[in-house]
Amino acid sequence: MSLRRAQLERQLQHAEATIADYSKVLDGQNVPADQRKKLPKWRQMTAQRLQVKNRLKSLKVIEDREESFRQSAIAASESSED
Repeated sequence: MSLRRAQLERQLQHAEATIADYSKVLDGQNVPADQRKKLPKWRQMTAQRLQVKNRLKSLKVIEDREESFRQSAIAASESSED
């Protein structure tokens, strides 16, 4: 599992584009929006998008934690200099 932001954002864009393309196919087949959640392919694509979104959320938490560590290290080094 990669946690590089650029790669995850690219994967999310691809997943959303795939869902949009498949939506057009389903629209052409006159499948109502409320019936799509019953289709295995639709569920798989939305699950993949959700997985990438959750990875992005996890990355945000990690980035925030690392930033707070950096800030506390800077504050500690400044206070030790005094």
